[in-house]
Amino acid sequence: MAPAQPQALKQMCNPLAALVDHTDTSVQRGIAALRSSLGEDNVQALLQAVSPRADEVTSYSFPLPIDYTDTERRLRIGFPKGFPLSGLRLTVNPSPWLIWPHAMKEGVCLHGFNERPLTGTPEIVVKDNLARLSNIIRLSQKGSCPSARATEFQREITSYWFMQQKPSPHNLILLDRPQTAARLFALSAPQQAQPSASKTIWLAADSSSLEKHFRHTTGNSPKMRALQTPAFYVKLQSCPPLHLPAPGSLLTWLDQHISPADKNQLSAWFKEHSSLLNLWIAMELPGDPPAPIYCLNICNYRSSQNRGLTFNLRTARHKTATPISLPLTKIKRTKLEVLIRSEVLSRDLSGVTESLDKKHVVCVGVGSLGGFVAMQLARSGVGHLTLIDPDYLESANLGRHVLGAKNLGYTKAKALQEKIRQNLPITDVSIFESYAEVMMKRQPEIFDNADLVVVTTADWQSEASLWRLKSKGTSWSLLQAWSEPHAFVGHVLLAPAGAADAQMLFAENGDFKHKFTKWPQEGIIPLPACGENFIPGGAVGIANIAAMVTQAALRALNGDISTSLWLSSVNRTQDVAKLGGEYSGPALPTNIQHAIWERGWP
Repeated sequence: MAPAQPQALKQMCNPLAALVDHTDTSVQRGIAALRSSLGEDNVQALLQAVSPRADEVTSYSFPLPIDYTDTERRLRIGFPKGFPLSGLRLTVNPSPWLIWPHAMKEGVCLHGFNERPLTGTPEIVVKDNLARLSNIIRLSQKGSCPSARATEFQREITSYWFMQQKPSPHNLILLDRPQTAARLFALSAPQQAQPSASKTIWLAADSSSLEKHFRHTTGNSPKMRALQTPAFYVKLQSCPPLHLPAPGSLLTWLDQHISPADKNQLSAWFKEHSSLLNLWIAMELPGDPPAPIYCLNICNYRSSQNRGLTFNLRTARHKTATPISLPLTKIKRTKLEVLIRSEVLSRDLSGVTESLDKKHVVCVGVGSLGGFVAMQLARSGVGHLTLIDPDYLESANLGRHVLGAKNLGYTKAKALQEKIRQNLPITDVSIFESYAEVMMKRQPEIFDNADLVVVTTADWQSEASLWRLKSKGTSWSLLQAWSEPHAFVGHVLLAPAGAADAQMLFAENGDFKHKFTKWPQEGIIPLPACGENFIPGGAVGIANIAAMVTQAALRALNGDISTSLWLSSVNRTQDVAKLGGEYSGPALPTNIQHAIWERGWP
């Protein structure tokens, strides 16, 4: 952001009256900062006091330079009661809405010259607000550069379109981003607990994408026949005008900004579908991929006719549209989300996710630790997960599990599969509600096809079975992870592809020989059932350990680990004694609450 320019403010002002004093200390300091910015010599002639609004302490007005439309306007400066936290309230009259960049219907938007509003002392806030205002005036005053102004408008053109339109109630999800102009097939999302007018509608240029998504999210294989195409995807070659058109002029508004071939396709589609109650045009703006998309909802109905809008698996089940003689009634804006891998993961710029879509991870155990790891692997872009766990979710699990109360009574594997399918449909998830050693005998191909096996069961029988298999040599890496009681300490043993066996690091009962904490009764809490118990630990401790496990898994999947590793997460060791335990692991450095150690196997 450019520094404040008091001289520019002096030149744009021609005040008429003097400032007055106020009892509010912050406002007094703000007024003093305003006087300083304007220059004390001119203050008596520059600023005019005006009646404050109900939520303002005081306010002022002064004239602005004539703008490029030859219009004289006045700036109103209000000091709100929340000043300086809420900043100055700046309003231009008459309103330059859609005439000046960053002018709203009421007030001006100062964020265009900085992504965040500035907070701080009254002096800093006044200086910053006036500096940003100077930038807006410089773009709009008489003699300013038209191309610079147009460029500023186009930088945020979707915001101006957005504010000119009312929202439609539809929630559109685009399952593929077409490379060229295309008609979009539509399918209403099944089992939506929403009013019919606001149901989610899936869109795709290829009907097979809809079929795959339906199968992925519901587990059922649909039979789709003659789906409707109420939407059209078009790639803009340049930005259409700032002012949105009347409904009957929409195609004319777009004509000069799309290719001739796209124009013909759009016109033909529009003519064929003009009798539908709703049409959508998804406009991809010019720019580098992934370019923004703005979606228009063309309405051909009165509000009462919009209830029950549904796009089913076959056109025959959808009530035949009745031609309407009335002209198009409205154009609204519709929120459209793009649900494809590249956009879901677009905010991870580390490069870690690039090759993960082809990776297969088998998660043996999806309890408090394993469930968290499986979810994070899905969020990281792992293409296929296999979940193996026979246990059911219980209320005592909720405090530290990624699943919630609605999943109680279901197996953890099934409930987590549904959660990932609903929230991250870019990941394929298969499940086996059984034990790892059983699946190794029944379906060994599950492991043969894996890139990585992650075991977090804290069940030595399953862990030992996997290490015995690993000792014979495998194409997959093996990661064993667990937390010590109360989750102050967690460990990872990782072996890359090939032969490895960590059984010698454990006692016959599965007790790790190199643990960092010691607890009465080994820290395990028995339950009133045969063989039932649990290892205590809170959500924060589990999350620390799970983050370490996930990072190690991603490194293994990306080929960054070539030797066997032992990683340990240690957190707040001073609290171990408070719970009756003893800590004997490595000391945390001074002023460090959490650390991870990495080295070879002990």
